[in-house]
Amino acid sequence: MDLLNSSDYVPTYEDRDGNWMLVGDVPWEMFVESCKRLRIMKGKEAIGLG
Repeated sequence: MDLLNSSDYVPTYEDRDGNWMLVGDVPWEMFVESCKRLRIMKGKEAIGLG
């Protein structure tokens, strides 16, 4: 399923390098180690993240 086009909002996070990524792009262990901040973005704003 394409979350960016099928949902109004998508969960994103900022990693320790300052990059914004979509939640679910990396394995759970990597997410837990690298997540600094969570943000819910409009799907259209999140296009191109990761």
